[in-house]
Amino acid sequence: MQSLLAAVAVFAGLLMVVQSACNGALEKAIERPIVVGIVSLGIGIAALLAAGLVSGQLAFGAGKGAHMPWWGWLGGLCGATALLSQPIAANRLGAGLYIGLFVTASSVGSVLVDHFGWLGFSAHPAGIGRILGCALMVLGVGLVSLF
Repeated sequence: MQSLLAAVAVFAGLLMVVQSACNGALEKAIERPIVVGIVSLGIGIAALLAAGLVSGQLAFGAGKGAHMPWWGWLGGLCGATALLSQPIAANRLGAGLYIGLFVTASSVGSVLVDHFGWLGFSAHPAGIGRILGCALMVLGVGLVSLF
């Protein structure tokens, strides 16, 4: 099961590159990054609605949302902000640097969240391996930006 989940994560990561290219191309054509975000999210919502209909997962139990932290509802805002960065920055920086920065920032932030057990995650200490891994990612992005 772990390898299947890892494969899903790798596939999703590769799709981020394709999504950045799609949104960058659309932004080049229409020169409206917010409209690009709306189009992208609109298509994404349509796909999720279709998947929800097929799987029967469009409803959640009454009162379930009341038992979550207030910030649990902000995922869409985080996603929209990340999405909006694509048409604004990806074409100008290039796919390598944009995705490198995106993934490196995500990794460093994730190690911090894991270390302190923030946002509902179980604590996973940031040992030397994790810290060194993040440092190497920062170094890698630096190299990508130079060459």
